[in-house]
Amino acid sequence: MEAYLFHNGSIVTMAKDGDVPECLVTEGGRIGFVGGLEAGRQWAASREIQPIDIDLAGAAILPGFIDAHLHPLPMIFFAMSADLDGATDMSDISHRLLQHAERVDRSEWVVGVQFESKRLPQGEQLTRYELDALFPGRPVLIYARDGHCVVANTCLLEGAGIGPETQSPEGGEISYYADGTLSGVFNEKAVGLPLAHMPTPSPARMIEASQGLFDTLARNGITSIGAMLQSDEEGPGGASASMESMVVQALRENIPQSIYAIVIGKTLDGINALIQSPLNAPDNKAKTRAFKIFADGTFGSCTACMSEPYTDKACTHGYMTLDEDEIYSRMCSAHLAGFQVCIHAVGDQGIANCVRLFERLLTEHPMPDHRHRIEHASIAPKDLVARIAELGLQICTQPLFIRSEKDWLPARLGPGRSGMAYPLRDFFDAGVPVAGSSDAPIEPTDVIAALDYAVNRGGFHPEQGLTPEEALAMFTRNAAFIQFEEAEKGTLEVGKAADIVMLDQNPLAVPASQIPDLKVLRTMIGGAFFSA
Repeated sequence: MEAYLFHNGSIVTMAKDGDVPECLVTEGGRIGFVGGLEAGRQWAASREIQPIDIDLAGAAILPGFIDAHLHPLPMIFFAMSADLDGATDMSDISHRLLQHAERVDRSEWVVGVQFESKRLPQGEQLTRYELDALFPGRPVLIYARDGHCVVANTCLLEGAGIGPETQSPEGGEISYYADGTLSGVFNEKAVGLPLAHMPTPSPARMIEASQGLFDTLARNGITSIGAMLQSDEEGPGGASASMESMVVQALRENIPQSIYAIVIGKTLDGINALIQSPLNAPDNKAKTRAFKIFADGTFGSCTACMSEPYTDKACTHGYMTLDEDEIYSRMCSAHLAGFQVCIHAVGDQGIANCVRLFERLLTEHPMPDHRHRIEHASIAPKDLVARIAELGLQICTQPLFIRSEKDWLPARLGPGRSGMAYPLRDFFDAGVPVAGSSDAPIEPTDVIAALDYAVNRGGFHPEQGLTPEEALAMFTRNAAFIQFEEAEKGTLEVGKAADIVMLDQNPLAVPASQIPDLKVLRTMIGGAFFSA
């Protein structure tokens, strides 16, 4: 493997000592030297290596970005589906679905993703009847943007045996028209009812869709991912995604990033099996030690569990998708087995319920340095933030949710609560370790845009904005820490993996307003420059 010597630019180590080195030298896939330029050349000479000279010419290098929460199989699935992102009326949606249907074999369902009902004009809706008009004899499934709601047509419902007599599962909801007939809309755990009947796409289509998908992450400077992997029917993919870890292993050569695996399941069987699988082999650049639990829903579907009703939908305040006894049982099993517990909680009441369960867990079964996590933690008052800090919990959040939700979230939450949404400033001030992620495919894996929204927030409650250094920490130092990988990555320090992203400018030196203009020039993963 080639060695490289970087100099004549900004070397942003993200180490807490604050030193500003002149050069960095890589050797054998790791960082061998960080310090003065002449000392670096002497170090290389003393080891009889001739590093390739990389004159940064004023550019900057930083630790490779870590996306701490994404879903590999849904990313592939979304890439195979009709993209409804940005569609603003039924005419646009119809056009996209019809075009996509022409390219899909009739043995497969017509699937649309990233649908947002809030974008439709007043008087328009997307339910079973609208889909029936487009596809009277072909199964159609539409995913809402948040992934926690789907819409199905009559052909699909009849083929799946779903009718008026079908009961909503605990933690889920089947929606009906006013006359009592099925609307085709399924929320939270009810999503699994139609998904259980989805035909498996051909391996060839999946491989084709995956090719280049994770290259995009590398082009965005991402060198490591926290991969959510389903092990049974629990999770956004339903029963059809229960073998997600096997799919990821089969496609491993198309994923250049290192993987921190977070296993979704009802029991620990999936995570224990994954630990023994080839995906977890040390030479596979993958590690499995985290277990995920879903506790509530999302703002978009009004299923995130809130302490007070939604302002624009006063008939509901969301709900918990699992009974608290079941949540605690799963938490306890994972905790006592030595696994990191990662709980999806979005609403303030959902988060509070989970914090109370963590308080019980850590009182009954104390464990130092547990690093248990709350995924999303989208709204929290200061007293709840303080309890999170007291327990030593970590937060993994998604700054680009702010971009997607800022135009409609104030109406959903009301003026008294919207200021508590995505309280990044409060988390940092309380000393809570916060990592950043995309939750892809829900949001794009554009870390530069995420940095912008962590700092500037698109004008949405700017008082909760971070400094550029804090925002960078979310995708480097902090992300490595919450994955127990701070000795391996997250900063540019001697001995760590040579995971490096090169930007055209130093993000700590440009005005905050220019952060979205930053460009990724090159990405190095494990000491080798990425090339698609």
